[in-house]
Amino acid sequence: MTVAKCIMVQGTASHVGKSVLAAALCRIFARDGYWVAPFKGWNMALNSCVTSDGGEIGRAQGEQAVAAGIEATVDMNPLLVKPKGPGQAQLIVRGQPWGDIDFRTRDEEGYVRYCLEVIAGSLATLRREYEIVVIEGAGSPAEINLAAQDVANMKVAHLADAPVILVSDIDRGGALAAVVGTMLLLPQESRELVAGFIFNKFRGDRSLLEPGLDVVRERTGKPVLGVVPYMFEQVMAEEDGVALESRSLSAVGEPCSASEQRMGKLRLRVLRLPHISNFTDLDSLAAEADVDLRFVAEREALADADAVIIPGTKNSIRDLQFIKEKGLAEAIVRLAAAGTPVVGICGGYQLLGQQLYDSAGQELGGQASSAVGLGLLAVETRFYPAKTLTRLQARALLPFAIGEEVEGYEIHMGQTVRLGCQPAFLLSGEKNGQEDGAISADGQIFGTYLHGVFDRPGFRRAWLNMLRRKKGWSDLPVTLACTAGNRFDVLADHVHANLDVPFLYGLLGLPGPRRAS
Repeated sequence: MTVAKCIMVQGTASHVGKSVLAAALCRIFARDGYWVAPFKGWNMALNSCVTSDGGEIGRAQGEQAVAAGIEATVDMNPLLVKPKGPGQAQLIVRGQPWGDIDFRTRDEEGYVRYCLEVIAGSLATLRREYEIVVIEGAGSPAEINLAAQDVANMKVAHLADAPVILVSDIDRGGALAAVVGTMLLLPQESRELVAGFIFNKFRGDRSLLEPGLDVVRERTGKPVLGVVPYMFEQVMAEEDGVALESRSLSAVGEPCSASEQRMGKLRLRVLRLPHISNFTDLDSLAAEADVDLRFVAEREALADADAVIIPGTKNSIRDLQFIKEKGLAEAIVRLAAAGTPVVGICGGYQLLGQQLYDSAGQELGGQASSAVGLGLLAVETRFYPAKTLTRLQARALLPFAIGEEVEGYEIHMGQTVRLGCQPAFLLSGEKNGQEDGAISADGQIFGTYLHGVFDRPGFRRAWLNMLRRKKGWSDLPVTLACTAGNRFDVLADHVHANLDVPFLYGLLGLPGPRRAS
């Protein structure tokens, strides 16, 4: 029986573009006629998605599967770690919660052994089912203080006997040194696996870079496989919170400019919670031309808000404490009383309610607790060990969008019950006839467990037009976002034009394209 060829994308640091380049390779190989799958054995991320069989995996692998033209499975990201407090995280194994781990007290040797067994099993499954597996690493393989416990990078490359493409972000500066330094810190057996380098997010004149590339080749003995120009379009949803540091929509606390006000931009303010998760729920809103969307962590930054959104969180009770201590809770309650719309998604929905009860200690590491919510919705939440993982379709019951279709997924530990208020959505499909979320009596505040609730353009525009009417502005028409296929084709074309793809086929021992892409 033949097994799939593997190639691995690692980086000199987090957020250098590994996920995007892995998605591009998936698309390139798939268009060339190969049956290809993405794989990330171990992933620490707060943004995730739900597979069709009800498992939770990293958001990037879900999108890479779309790029490859296949359905995502739990084997594509068998270990997902979701931070939930100092030194603590929830471990998701093959799509299902395994339990919480404390990185300060765990048995490191046993943990590494278990992780590698899980990774090996899922990788073997994919290699039996596909022809090429594009593997993504995590962070950097040169964190020598963490080398013993690093199960995301070189241990996986050795396991798969995969050539490694090392990626560096040239837009940040120091990319040449990062590549050479990474090679110097790697042990010899790992250096031998590195097949070459990609310098990503380049802006400027390539000829000015060439002398530096020559030094990299000389110092490392490895080729430069590509210099990929910066893509200004956001092709993939961000996975890590570090992305919020650099995205244009994260300008915390900056007032909306006079020009933005003249252009008629709606000021949407999203709470930047310490344990924020699935913040990609807001990407589709941020992409609208009439929206100024910003993540904020200070109460003063809410003063000019046309609407406030409380996003998902991996620790509802801790983040509720945070927004109370920062004065954000009081500010939101005052805004709501004055008629400002407020939306809560997943954990944010829980925070909008009356009470949160955690008798099993799910939120605070085994310590039972309870908390008073913001009191903006007549609901209460109780936390249980079981986790809800479901993909959903629904129709809106909200007064501004009656009957509009939405779709998304649930990922949450708590169960929320309404205390007399109306639901926000009527579910279809697997949960046909069930209800989700809640609406305030005046229809200005709603909460939902549906991640991706704003992704459908009809519902998104209905909500935005409601906000526009409150300001005395006219409605705008629905605009359709580009399809997943189009955006990944654009990405693949961009990367293919700047990468030595024949060299990659040589590494894989494959003859090259089976069909014209």
